[in-house]
Amino acid sequence: MPDENELRKLNIDETIYETEVPSSFDKRWAPQDKMLVNAFIPGTIIEIKTSVGAKVREGDILLLLDAMKMYNEITAPVAGTVEVVAVSAGERVEKNQLLVRLK
Repeated sequence: MPDENELRKLNIDETIYETEVPSSFDKRWAPQDKMLVNAFIPGTIIEIKTSVGAKVREGDILLLLDAMKMYNEITAPVAGTVEVVAVSAGERVEKNQLLVRLK
């Protein structure tokens, strides 16, 4: 990790800029656990279309999330078995809140 006072070069549209980037800005990327289905936006759960123990295929609709007056179909990112449905119809959810866990 670079020293906090070290300048970093950024190339934006063919122009080179030197800037300081605080160490608090350095975030390490970690792959998302594909067995966890989280809310991508705050909203309200409209309908649960699965249940614990159900076998799902990649792309199957798990639930409907109303966000900003639009219904969003939340789908299974991978095939698996529904282990936990962590929300119920009518519940308000926050961004990144767990909705469904697969196994």
